[in-house]
Amino acid sequence: MRNSSILAVFLLCACAPQTVTAPDQPDRPIAGADGFQVAPDARVLAGRDQQEKGVPSTPLTLPQLIDVAQRNNPGTRAAWLRARQAAEAVGLVETTYLPRINAQILAGAARSTRAGYQDPAGLLPDGTVSLGGNRAMAAVSLHWLLFDFGKRDAASAEARELSFAANVGFSGAHQTLIYEVTQAYHDLHAATRREQVHAQRLSNARSLSQSARARRDQGLSTIPDVARADQSVAQAQFDLARARSETRAAQTILTQRLGLPAGHPVRAAFPSHVRLPDQVPAALDGYIERSLSRRPDLQAAFARARASEQHTRAVEAEFRPRIVASATLGHTLGSTSLSDSRLPGAATIRTDRPIASGFVGITIPLWDGGAKERRLRIARDQNAATLAEAEGLRILAEAEIVGAYELLQSALAANIAARELVGTSRVSYEAAMKFAEEGLASVAEVSLARQLLLDAEIAQIEAQHAAMSAAATLAFASGQLG
Repeated sequence: MRNSSILAVFLLCACAPQTVTAPDQPDRPIAGADGFQVAPDARVLAGRDQQEKGVPSTPLTLPQLIDVAQRNNPGTRAAWLRARQAAEAVGLVETTYLPRINAQILAGAARSTRAGYQDPAGLLPDGTVSLGGNRAMAAVSLHWLLFDFGKRDAASAEARELSFAANVGFSGAHQTLIYEVTQAYHDLHAATRREQVHAQRLSNARSLSQSARARRDQGLSTIPDVARADQSVAQAQFDLARARSETRAAQTILTQRLGLPAGHPVRAAFPSHVRLPDQVPAALDGYIERSLSRRPDLQAAFARARASEQHTRAVEAEFRPRIVASATLGHTLGSTSLSDSRLPGAATIRTDRPIASGFVGITIPLWDGGAKERRLRIARDQNAATLAEAEGLRILAEAEIVGAYELLQSALAANIAARELVGTSRVSYEAAMKFAEEGLASVAEVSLARQLLLDAEIAQIEAQHAAMSAAATLAFASGQLG
């Protein structure tokens, strides 16, 4: 007995919950930790290697980069899973129209023993009376909600609206991803072109410096001319280093947009020439209305507002009765025995009979302390708030479309001006170089003309980049990506 008690205590101690430690002080690390640095956790890296598979090593065009992003970016995968959950929620609501069928199997036995009847005269000997029995039952029960005055219909409509919102949200997630990849692609393209211009600028500066030194050796230029040429080389080296840093940063952002680990080698293929229209092709007035109706976020917002309205209908239905039906069909087996140790044999009663029952009832809500009224007010306020948020989003979306449209117009106009600026700057630079070869222009004049040409080329790159980005922004704001 003593050993059993010790074993029971040991088992209870083993089943006791384990203590989880927490920091003792708000400004001190957890006991036993090495400062506030956490230990490495390999679980964080689970699945990281899978992201690097299936990415071609050849230069990728913009459509190919978008395809890689759609296959690797976790944001679109999460949106897809949310859409699946919303679709399952619709099916879950539909099951409430069907009956609930359950099977039950019960079995048990009981036995009790007590002292027999004590004869005051002492004629009967002492003995015990035992009563025992066993019983088993198997049954199938059905419960069916027949009518609830529209509560399930409202819940089904709410789930369908939320499923629609999740589906367009999935499309919106892809549009957002396409927009982010497109912007990162244009940023990298512009950074690469700027780096090429600065590399050419450095090459020209070095040629000019060598020319200045040669002219100085011939007595045709002065020491300040050589110093200015060397200064141009140093400035060009600095600008090229900064341009390369911007290119690497743009490359990192593009890799991140693709859903790949940082540092993964991804090469982008860029067009040899950038051609842009001089004007925005569509008029703004009719463009806004068409664009608003195609925005995934607007469609999802108003779908959530409609779902909130259906939820209000479901809460209103809680004030109405419900009609239910239930039925049970089964069988029971059992036996009961009574015996006395002073008498031979035992009396046994056996039970073997079917079970069947059926009911139709109505449940009428009378009073619950005002809980339903409060839920209804909450639902109505939530519906009004959701609708207000959707209307506010529509106003914001309209402003985004107008802003992107005007930004594109300005960028296209700037591109025209930059194109003319490059043309005139190139003519000026070529003339300065020709005069310098004939000894009619100084190093400073050639350097200035070259600097103006490079500045014009940079301005054209920025204008084209702004136009491409504005076009992508307008397409995204109007829901036309994808």
